[in-house]
Amino acid sequence: MGRSYLIFFAAASLSAGQGLLSGPSVGFLFDPQAQAIRNIQGIPGSAVAGESLTLGFPVANAVFSPAQDYALAAGADGSVNLIVFGGPTVTTQIVTALPSAPDHIVVSPAGHAAAFAYGTSVKVLTGLPGSLDQLADIDMSALPSAPLALAVSDDGAVLLVSISGDPQGSSPGGVFAFNRGESAPRFIAGQTASDVNFIGNSHDALIADESANSITDLQDAGGASTIQWIFVDDRLPAPSVGRVSMDGQRILVGSAKNGIIALLNLDGSNPVFIPCTCSPNQMSPLSGLVYQLTDPSGGLIWIMDLTQDPRILFVPIPPVAGDSQ
Repeated sequence: MGRSYLIFFAAASLSAGQGLLSGPSVGFLFDPQAQAIRNIQGIPGSAVAGESLTLGFPVANAVFSPAQDYALAAGADGSVNLIVFGGPTVTTQIVTALPSAPDHIVVSPAGHAAAFAYGTSVKVLTGLPGSLDQLADIDMSALPSAPLALAVSDDGAVLLVSISGDPQGSSPGGVFAFNRGESAPRFIAGQTASDVNFIGNSHDALIADESANSITDLQDAGGASTIQWIFVDDRLPAPSVGRVSMDGQRILVGSAKNGIIALLNLDGSNPVFIPCTCSPNQMSPLSGLVYQLTDPSGGLIWIMDLTQDPRILFVPIPPVAGDSQ
């Protein structure tokens, strides 16, 4: 652990046009059917997924920074690509220091770091997106199973991992913290978490636990791991995702099993419950205070707009030219 590498990029840089910044946009999404990244054109309530960006390769998976200024995309050939949005064109670069075909990619809450899981090994990349400073290795082979959920802090110093238990009960599930430079994981919680997320520019974290029907705010996850508060409410059973809003004013929680979203104060108080005719399985920031709630399915995604009063809306995803849909 703690071994670092310099990052080298492929020299080639591609551009994507198709009116990337021509008109209002809700943000970008990954369309697995089209194997592409698409711009969501319009405004909440009248937005639609536009044409695929011309990246030069089919996209097998993509994760976006919370500010949507870049994406990390695995190509169909397994290559890991940094895609930077920041003007009338899009630039793409292959991150040659990373192995191909990561199992999971997660980005830190402010987008400064990312973690790439390969079985029981994780590589943490820092300095995103302008300069990629270091690639550190974290060995998770001490855990009895591969991770179900991952989170990395903005400084790349702490990794949170949720694992499932053995069905025969020989090894319980739980949440573990790995500190960069240490050789062993730190035990955090004794139940499998459905979602783990750090709070921006800190080592504090949110843990969503479906089985306990709870959201826990944990201070200093890589150190003392002090519980600040636990939210439990029968109106929000089985919370599956949770994160702090992009403006830092609220906690956003969703239940994929029950189609309920809760907005909490930062101390876990004063919940506001919003029903959704969907199964929210993510709280991925788009532009402004708009969040993607679901993966593309049935030709649409569901979004939540918190610009004024909370609204749950859908965005159509029409097939792109050449798509087999």
